[in-house]
Amino acid sequence: MSRILVVYFSRTGHTRTVAKQIAERLDADLEEIHDPTNRSGIFGYQRSGFQAFFRRLPPIAAAIHDPHQYDMVVIGTPVWNMSLSSPVRAYLRRYRAVLPKVGFFCTCGGAGFGRAFAQMSKECGQPPVATMVLTERELTTAAVPIAVARFLVHIRAAFTTARRAA
Repeated sequence: MSRILVVYFSRTGHTRTVAKQIAERLDADLEEIHDPTNRSGIFGYQRSGFQAFFRRLPPIAAAIHDPHQYDMVVIGTPVWNMSLSSPVRAYLRRYRAVLPKVGFFCTCGGAGFGRAFAQMSKECGQPPVATMVLTERELTTAAVPIAVARFLVHIRAAFTTARRAA
């Protein structure tokens, strides 16, 4: 059986909720990126958008799970100011050299996910095997389990393809 790690950062809890669903359905390990930056309230929101847009790297805690020990790492981020969140950027930059195959998902207000995915690919040095976007509107509906199921089809297919090639 393939070992999968789901890594995420969440300011409001939306990305956390999705990450937990993915990890549960894949029987994967789950890791939250810890960032000591105060991101609460309006000033935290503005600080987050500024850091993301200008590609600032906050100090994040060391990972508990070594991504090198997995066959795939699924990475989740909120979209801030049309960009990848700064804590996820810091994680990708720190672990770039040891990341196996990757899958990406994001939560967003409705725009910026294409740019965020492009930034994620650039930071980790490889394209994802699958991506998933959940907008704020979708997060409040029954669309989440359906979107997660579709995403997981692509994640699992990446392993089937790899086995056939071996």
